[in-house]
Amino acid sequence: MEEPCKRAIQWLESLQNTATPASETSSALDRSDIPCFYSRFSLRGIQIQQITQGRLICTFTIPSRLVDENGHWRAPALMTLIDNICAAAIMTCGLTLKASVDYNISYISAVKVQDEIEIDARVVGHKGGLSTVVVELRNKGTGELIAQARQSMHKTRALDHKTSLSKI
Repeated sequence: MEEPCKRAIQWLESLQNTATPASETSSALDRSDIPCFYSRFSLRGIQIQQITQGRLICTFTIPSRLVDENGHWRAPALMTLIDNICAAAIMTCGLTLKASVDYNISYISAVKVQDEIEIDARVVGHKGGLSTVVVELRNKGTGELIAQARQSMHKTRALDHKTSLSKI
């Protein structure tokens, strides 16, 4: 397996880590851990089925912690999962993590607790610092399309302490 694919797997596994970060045990919650909490909460249990350069296929069984009062998968949990899968797909191309600049999801059908879904993410292109990924989520048992997503991410740049954040 290629090194970028190994890094993507390690990154996804680190997001699922159920260990409590040190800041969650302190008296004041560090806001920088909040995205990690949501990712960990939403991704725990994801299984990587296939990973190659520019493509990532996973399965996920919807746990009760991610459903609403009607037993449907909550949209924010689905969005968090897609966001992280897109980032991992980009990592398989040997690129660094990027910031989302465009994020579009079409919800086609509802998903219930304990439904197993298949997530197929494909990097469709890179231009300059911009990368685009398309994702399809299907019910693994029925093959029914659940959602389609398209996410564009742009390479972030490190801020130099001499660089101002705004020209205003």
